[in-house]
Amino acid sequence: MDIINRIKPLVEELAFKKLENDEPLYTSNLIDSMGTVDLAMMLEEEFNIKIDTRDIIVSNFDSIEKLANYIKSRIE
Repeated sequence: MDIINRIKPLVEELAFKKLENDEPLYTSNLIDSMGTVDLAMMLEEEFNIKIDTRDIIVSNFDSIEKLANYIKSRIE
C-alpha cells in the first residue's frame, strides 16, 4: 500500500469528510490544533517515526500530498 493510501483514511477520520489529496487541511480549517496533535500521533504510530514539533508546519501538513512527501523524507 502506498503512503497516500495509508495517510488518507487517518486524515479523513479527523476531518469528518472525504478529501482530495491536494485539499488544504489547515488553511481551510478542516483540522484544528487538537486534530494536528492527534494526526501527528497517528502518523507516528502508522509509520513508526518520531515527528518533531518543529516539523508540524503548513509546508509539511497542509494536505495529504504534503504529508506523504514529509513521511517519505522521514522513512527513506
